[in-house]
Amino acid sequence: MNECLFTLHQVQGYIATLYLVEYYGQVLLLDGGSRYDAIRIEKYMNCEMGCSPEEISLALVTHMHPDHAGGAPLLRRRYRTQIAAHTDIDQWYRGFRGASQHIVDTLLGHYSARQQFGKLERAWYPRRLKPDYRLTDGQSLPGFPDWRAYAAPGHTLYDMVFYHPEEELLYVGDLVIKVGEKIVLPFPTLFPDLMTTTLKRMACLPVKTLLLAHGGVVEIDDADSFFTNLLPLVGKYGRASFKMIEPLCSLAPDVRLYKKNR
Repeated sequence: MNECLFTLHQVQGYIATLYLVEYYGQVLLLDGGSRYDAIRIEKYMNCEMGCSPEEISLALVTHMHPDHAGGAPLLRRRYRTQIAAHTDIDQWYRGFRGASQHIVDTLLGHYSARQQFGKLERAWYPRRLKPDYRLTDGQSLPGFPDWRAYAAPGHTLYDMVFYHPEEELLYVGDLVIKVGEKIVLPFPTLFPDLMTTTLKRMACLPVKTLLLAHGGVVEIDDADSFFTNLLPLVGKYGRASFKMIEPLCSLAPDVRLYKKNR
């Protein structure tokens, strides 16, 4: 990547990999990670970058799951960090069913961390993000006009991805993940029709580098074939146990409405 534009840093969080995009005098955070990933970011910036989290001008949140939306509120409380996310992101955990889904997702986050890394830490976080900036599809990022936000529903209804056209760089959040050496779709894919549309749309973007929240940096030769090859995986279960767990992931009001109208 052209370091004249920015320097990319990776921080391993509780569950996900976090990315700090360092410009001269300001930093963009790609996803806030889990609750105490805010402390990991603080330590990394102090020790490796020689600066304070106060230089984070904007923290992005791709969706409301605990390993993506948990750390940003703590950064805002400690450093007044501005948060940007999908304009309707706070609809995801609305109402009683949304509150129940929030509890389940937090517990599943703990389970994932224990299975992958053998650790547990406090991960409770607010179920409403209250972003300072509410992003719409195709919008440039506040303070970072070289980046664009795109709606990418499928995993949840309010996922977003973030794209840097000049570098042909795409932060995908949980749109795709890497398990071992395989690129797969996330579990759960709650909106398969919308996931199909999202993958087809991403296939049209000129992309050479993918930043995965689960899997690190992936270089690709052809975005069209990369995303198109994932289409047969939509609606499939990577493990038999996932099919059993899916009802626990379908409590959110929007999921119930989607299934009811299908």
